[in-house]
Amino acid sequence: MNFQSISMDTTRKELQTNSCKFWELERRLGIPLWKNSLSLPETDRPHTLSEIKLEQDLEFTFTEELVDQSSKTNIFVSEQTNFLGLCQYLPFLSEKYQLYICSHRLIRERVSSLDHNESFIGDNKATRQLNFILQQASSVNASDIHIESMPGKKTIRLRIDGELQPLMLEDDIEDYLFSKIKLISEMDIAQKRSPQDGHFPYTCERGKRYDMRTSTVPGVHGEKIVIRLLPAASVRFSMDELGFLTSHIPIIQDNIHKKTGMILFTGPTGSGKTTSLYAILNELNSKKLNILTIEDPVEYRMENITQVEVNELSNVSFSSALRSFLRQDPDVILVGEIRDQETAQIAARAAQTGHLVLSTLHSNNVFEAIHRLKTLGVEGDDLASSLSMIVSQRLVSHLCACGNNASCKNCSGRGVYGRIPVMEVLDVTSQIRRLLSYGNPISDIEKQAYNDGFISLKSVGEKLVDKGSISLSELETICHE
Repeated sequence: MNFQSISMDTTRKELQTNSCKFWELERRLGIPLWKNSLSLPETDRPHTLSEIKLEQDLEFTFTEELVDQSSKTNIFVSEQTNFLGLCQYLPFLSEKYQLYICSHRLIRERVSSLDHNESFIGDNKATRQLNFILQQASSVNASDIHIESMPGKKTIRLRIDGELQPLMLEDDIEDYLFSKIKLISEMDIAQKRSPQDGHFPYTCERGKRYDMRTSTVPGVHGEKIVIRLLPAASVRFSMDELGFLTSHIPIIQDNIHKKTGMILFTGPTGSGKTTSLYAILNELNSKKLNILTIEDPVEYRMENITQVEVNELSNVSFSSALRSFLRQDPDVILVGEIRDQETAQIAARAAQTGHLVLSTLHSNNVFEAIHRLKTLGVEGDDLASSLSMIVSQRLVSHLCACGNNASCKNCSGRGVYGRIPVMEVLDVTSQIRRLLSYGNPISDIEKQAYNDGFISLKSVGEKLVDKGSISLSELETICHE
């Protein structure tokens, strides 16, 4: 490989927008990725002061191992490595070497430990514990990991199918684990009194890649860390696989294949709104369409789609990105969430001018969503000419067919396995458009919707209870929100 032919300045700029930069580097340069995203291998010999200085200057590190009675050098690089300087040094480092791409934080951690002639205190135990926690979480398809400081101890819980389940470790959890997580998440390990956010890549034993989103908050008994597991691979969601009702799919299909209009998914946090939108994007995804998304964060990666992440430090917000998108000749625009008046108004205008706009909104039902848009400054005429469909949904635990069998491999005796959406779908008909344009009260719109065949969330849930898909207690929970 001729490193001198690569413009690293250009490469770095291009990779700045990617939350997992070195995965992109792997693809572009053909250098294999180091699979252990938590630590690097130990070296068989100490590094000299001149070697440590060079590693610091060029932003790389290396280890040596014996292979067939000969020495092999493993060289670890990242998107911040000075490749031009490194390629000049390689012939003097080793005759036999292998390059690997890894996170820069691992290089920084290793070089720092070499410089101080000591390893990261508690790193071995902390790394083992974190490896175990992440493997357990990925193996049971947990969505979140909660590591909490309680009086006299620290506990771990995994969110599985919407419920928190305890995870037991053989050894007590110490502050070193918190420091390890904060270090690989590029947080300030000395800051314990202010909330912090970070992220790090992770590949489980099965080879599935994740972008782990890390958040800390200071509690009265110590810090709490929550790690969200977001799949980093491209997704292939479908409406059938996610459990959309067969009666809803034709309505959704009809609206998403229109050239213009705004489609909203509403519901509380964790109700599956974003996942449902990705199922729709997957349905629309085509090389013939220009599809742009602005998200906070980008939860799933999709091919043939330009995905942008909110970055307030760089003045990239939902509204600013949406304005820029309109100059990019888009066919379909996904806005992760409508939070403010400016975003709502731009989205409504975009839906009236030849674009299909998909977004989410926080509201309890489809009719409250209309009221919410009005309070955000979207006028009746704009609502009438932009809205195509509103979906309100909840995620509920799916009853396992085993009947609480303790030996069941799917539910382990919990009686539930996975979650399915319960949703109500409002198709904005011509009659509803007329009411919106005239500014009629929400009660009139609701009456007209039922005349058009609208089925409420509760009624849909009752049908699922009758089929044995969900429990009555689960339905009562979402109906009393």
